[in-house]
Amino acid sequence: LAMPIVLFMVSLDPRTAMGMRHLGGWPLLNYLVFFVYGFVVISHAGLWLRVIGQRWISLCLGIASFATMYVIWRAHGNPAAGTVAQMQISGAFGFGGGCWVLAICGFGGKHLNFGRPGLQRANEAVLPFYVLHQTVLIVVGYFVVQQPMPDFLKWLIIGLASFVAIIGLYEFIRRVNWLRFLFGMKRVQTTQSTP
Repeated sequence: LAMPIVLFMVSLDPRTAMGMRHLGGWPLLNYLVFFVYGFVVISHAGLWLRVIGQRWISLCLGIASFATMYVIWRAHGNPAAGTVAQMQISGAFGFGGGCWVLAICGFGGKHLNFGRPGLQRANEAVLPFYVLHQTVLIVVGYFVVQQPMPDFLKWLIIGLASFVAIIGLYEFIRRVNWLRFLFGMKRVQTTQSTP
């Protein structure tokens, strides 16, 4: 599963539009690969069980890949695009990243597969929280970063204030059916009382 990721990491020049690494350290095509892999693995029970069963192998390979990447980076510094050292670092990064994703999903599937009170409600809040978070963080951050205070305090205020604002917005959204629809939640059936 990691080979297409490694291939794109090694073969796409980071100086080009398709190979640029400014969006989280990955070429754009790798995001498509991760998306397709996620869809395929989740929709096939046998593959999902295999991911869970091989979680320790994925973890060990992820650690080994990142250690290899670090050793090469320490020996060559930050190599120029197109050099052998840069391709080795990119290949180890791509392989290790794929292994880490599989390890995280495998351990999550093994140890986080349970029901708890509130889990259903938290699950429903995931998409609205995701949609709201960046806008709220930017708005809150715009006002906080201009204040003369230590950076850690700014970070703390932005994080806490944004979290409270997002939760407040979510609580409003979840009570209005047309907003629920816009944020990817199922409509709540309202019961009508009979006279």
